[in-house]
Amino acid sequence: MMRMGLVRSAVLGVSVALLATTAQPALSGPGDDTLNVVWEREQTTLDVYYFTDHTGLTLIKNVWDGLVERDPQTGEYIGNLATSWEWENDTSLVMDLRRGVTFHNGEPFDADDVVYTLNYVTDPANKVLLLQMVNWIKGAEKIDQYKVRIFLKQPFPPVLEYLSLGVPIYPNEYYAEVGTEGMGKEPVGTGPYKVVAFEPGREYVLERFDDYFEGGAKPRAQIKTVKVSTVKDTNLQIGKLMTGQVDFLWRLQADQADQLRQSTEFQIVSVPTIRTAFMLFTVDGADGPFSDVRVRRAFGHAINREAIAKNLLRGESTVVDTLCSPIQVACPDAGTVYDYDPEKARRLLAEAGYEDGFDMELATPSFRYISEAIVGDLKQVGINASLKSLVWATFRDQWVSGELPAFVFNTGFWGIGDAAIAFGTYHGGMPQDMANDPEVNALLEQASVMYDLEQRTAVYGKAQNIVLDNAYWLPLAGFSVNFALSPQLSFQPTSDEVNRFYLASWK
Repeated sequence: MMRMGLVRSAVLGVSVALLATTAQPALSGPGDDTLNVVWEREQTTLDVYYFTDHTGLTLIKNVWDGLVERDPQTGEYIGNLATSWEWENDTSLVMDLRRGVTFHNGEPFDADDVVYTLNYVTDPANKVLLLQMVNWIKGAEKIDQYKVRIFLKQPFPPVLEYLSLGVPIYPNEYYAEVGTEGMGKEPVGTGPYKVVAFEPGREYVLERFDDYFEGGAKPRAQIKTVKVSTVKDTNLQIGKLMTGQVDFLWRLQADQADQLRQSTEFQIVSVPTIRTAFMLFTVDGADGPFSDVRVRRAFGHAINREAIAKNLLRGESTVVDTLCSPIQVACPDAGTVYDYDPEKARRLLAEAGYEDGFDMELATPSFRYISEAIVGDLKQVGINASLKSLVWATFRDQWVSGELPAFVFNTGFWGIGDAAIAFGTYHGGMPQDMANDPEVNALLEQASVMYDLEQRTAVYGKAQNIVLDNAYWLPLAGFSVNFALSPQLSFQPTSDEVNRFYLASWK
């Protein structure tokens, strides 16, 4: 696998060198005040409650507003569409709303929009896909035109964190008229940017909203236009960067970032993030090799996580031994740790009756090179794994339906800086929980209502130990995400991987 990595680097080095000598005049940037952005993921709808990929958070932050905003540098919670709030009790939150705010279509913002949005997304009949962001909400009611009451299903410690990131407020009249199909094609928010064009799966274009309100947590955007395009071929992405067609690349592979850093004038920025890679097994109802804990533990010892972190992800990437990112609030310390030990992996497989190994399929939706390394490690202990690459939507559907016996994926936890998102989304009987362990579920139910941070962290730790000891999940490594930016662009990436274009400017 390392030889493959070296070949890929060598090819990239040649292409960078050639492009550097033939670069065309800049076609984007401050000349026409357009920030051209390219990334790999497709945007099939712009109704962000029905889109679960992390790129949807970039849309949420730029096109919509939430009631509360978390300062990406200080972590402080600041009023945005809400100006103040007060807890009536553990499950009732009253919020005063900002006056003088308008949506991109001219609709005035008020309590009706908040109540409509929160009651819509929490109604099971509407089947929103961003459920993990809103399933703590019981409902909302209007007190007066600029005051609302939000009801929680039960005490929920990270309320402000969730409100600050994943609960954009929709215009009630427009959404009631056009529904998710209309919002998916022509979205309307209150944010610093408005959508002016959209080609599903290809690109969308944002334009500065000049009537954006003042006094909230976000400033008005400085760059006039942002064009976001999907380009799946990473070499083509770099070619567009080198020929002046692109100002902003996100999620560069480490070898690409290293080559660009050495060979070009572009800003190459590596940022440690909460994004973490895992290997998972479908255990609940399974009857194949992965129903045996010894097989799952063998995989834990077969995978060289240190090599993945240091040789593939590089930068500030590190091995992770927890079910959450260590930098998230309430993430417990590591418990059960699977050291790299191929001989122990072979012994466990033999004990489980697989001395000669077995054939399997390993699915993944992204960062294929990580799974390629894992396939190589598994081969060393007698497991013949074939790699199955899936687009995210298909991958998610097959995951929750239990069609994937074993798979590798990574998550940025939707930018949420609290471990509740990790434990409350992927465990505890949620659709993505492929173990459905009753003891784990009971512990997580207990932790979910604990406002005492130390106690909540301790209970998460107990649940985590059960998950890891049974090898339902295998943590792999934390990501250091790489950006390539135009030398003319001023932009500060953040650990939550939310690209706040309204904070970007030209130098």
